[in-house]
Amino acid sequence: MTSQKSLLLACALCTFVLFLPVGCQKQDKTNSPLVEKPVPVAPPPAPTPPPPKEKLPPPTKAEVAEAMHRIFGENVVISPGFNPSFIVGDFNGDYYEDLAVIVRPVPEKLNEINNDLANWTIQDAEQVFVPPADKTVVTPPKFERAHIDKNDQLLAVIHGFGPKGWRSPDARQSFLVKHAAATFLGIAPSNSDKSIQMMKVPVKTDIIKASRHNKQGVLFWTGAKYAWHANKG
Repeated sequence: MTSQKSLLLACALCTFVLFLPVGCQKQDKTNSPLVEKPVPVAPPPAPTPPPPKEKLPPPTKAEVAEAMHRIFGENVVISPGFNPSFIVGDFNGDYYEDLAVIVRPVPEKLNEINNDLANWTIQDAEQVFVPPADKTVVTPPKFERAHIDKNDQLLAVIHGFGPKGWRSPDARQSFLVKHAAATFLGIAPSNSDKSIQMMKVPVKTDIIKASRHNKQGVLFWTGAKYAWHANKG
């Protein structure tokens, strides 16, 4: 009987020792404080690659007219004084194709065109402030709200949406830009123009190369507005 009690006591003692916390055993052996191991930090997720640019067919006059009517209704007409009167490219840097068209306002619709609740943004390409790249604190100039007059030649821009770009019925963001109607000379990447590079515009886009009042320059997206920059010389 005594040997059975001794055996049970020995088993209980072994069980107690086995279930002692490992930290306590180490503390007894080393007499040193526990040091927590650093938690491994997961690497940052890889940046999302841009959507592939789908090669769209060249626009037809009928497609351009349909898109203009979808956005601007009867308020503007395509200007007959420019050839070509439209051009396409990724003008705002979202990887979708946009449409730019030279238009003139319908005089009887000026109130609707200039309405604060209109579905388009009116702006002046000569009244755009790009902060100097070498300064951290600047005070931008104040500009009055652009107003369209009956004799204005305008650049209408429709930003594309999705793979169909400006052709998509969901493409609704649009602009009427004063002092931007010009003879189109083509498009180019924004990083190919040294003047645009020096401005450190935050987004890479296509810029419109054009000639205005016998002066060549570029129309480009600042990240919020379209601005005209005349070439030097």
